[in-house]
Amino acid sequence: MEKNIRLETQKEFEKITGWQLWVLRLMGCGAYEPNFRISFATLVILFLAGAFVVITIFDLFLFQNDVFNFTFALVTLSYAVIGCTRLGFIIFHPNPYSAAFQEAKQTYLLASSDERDQQVLQHYTKLLKQCISMYSIAFLGGSVGTAFLPLIVYLWNGEKILPFGVVIPFTDLETSLGYQLNYMYQVSCILWTPPGLTASQNIYITLVFNICIQYDLIFIKLDELDQLAVRNIDGTLDKEVEQKFIEIIKYQQRLNQFVAEVENRFTVQIFVEISCNALQIVVTLFVMEIDTWIPGYLVITVATFQSFLYCILGTLIDMKTELFTEKIYNVAWHRMRTSEQNNIKYMLSKSQQSVLLTNGGMLPMNMNLFLAVYKKSIPSS
Repeated sequence: MEKNIRLETQKEFEKITGWQLWVLRLMGCGAYEPNFRISFATLVILFLAGAFVVITIFDLFLFQNDVFNFTFALVTLSYAVIGCTRLGFIIFHPNPYSAAFQEAKQTYLLASSDERDQQVLQHYTKLLKQCISMYSIAFLGGSVGTAFLPLIVYLWNGEKILPFGVVIPFTDLETSLGYQLNYMYQVSCILWTPPGLTASQNIYITLVFNICIQYDLIFIKLDELDQLAVRNIDGTLDKEVEQKFIEIIKYQQRLNQFVAEVENRFTVQIFVEISCNALQIVVTLFVMEIDTWIPGYLVITVATFQSFLYCILGTLIDMKTELFTEKIYNVAWHRMRTSEQNNIKYMLSKSQQSVLLTNGGMLPMNMNLFLAVYKKSIPSS
């Protein structure tokens, strides 16, 4: 029965992540899988992304005297920078990303068949499925809504706008053909950009949830150690206590290495994305002070949501590290021998030096950062 539950949980995890890997593989960005090679699809995506950036930069010069279209182009360029940053890291440095994901899969294999361990895996796998489903629906749904935004605005006030602030060079938006060409180009971008961004974001969420799983599995081991220490009155359980220490320290070392790997791989990317999100909020609010700008509401919502997501995930890890230190301290160390107390000191010392997820290696990713960035982004009245 326990074996069946374990296999079902593993299959559910592989099914959840399998869809994300399939999307990335289809787009030539399957760097999270072993033996990734640059393919024709990879070159096509790089070309499309590069062309999008060039066109958007051209539009910044084209609309330098039009504050609304200039802002729209600047916001669009921010999304292009985010996408190109993700592409650059995973395509040209794929091995660390593949190793991190394979290590996450290994967590499911290393967990014991103990009922409590399996409950942890089941809980987080179910939670992961819910979070990925909600994020995918929200982001992809918002992208589809963006494609229909021009129609809604046109029916409301008769104004012609485009989903994004990018205009193909040497086309005239005032003509029917020029507008249709630009609209079709932007809709075509929606077909490949949001799925890739969503899938890569979902893999990051998976890695963060895996960190939480590893913490909770160690918490169970610490509870077992505490129970052994309480029962070990006459020293008959010294061997079991020693084995449990070895097991916990190995888990702790693996956890620290995994968090450090995730931090190293994503800290610069997160810095770029939060900076771009803050820029979008600042310039959008500035323009909306001048006049009502309907796309601005969507821009602010998406930028805020993306920054909030990163910070709430970082907060989860922040809370786990604090709980880890508390769990170690609460073990019945006063009932242990001197050598075992030294092991507690070692674990406690390492827990206080736990690696956190950061924004560019400078500030911890938590809700304090989110509030600080948001406060700085909103102009004072």
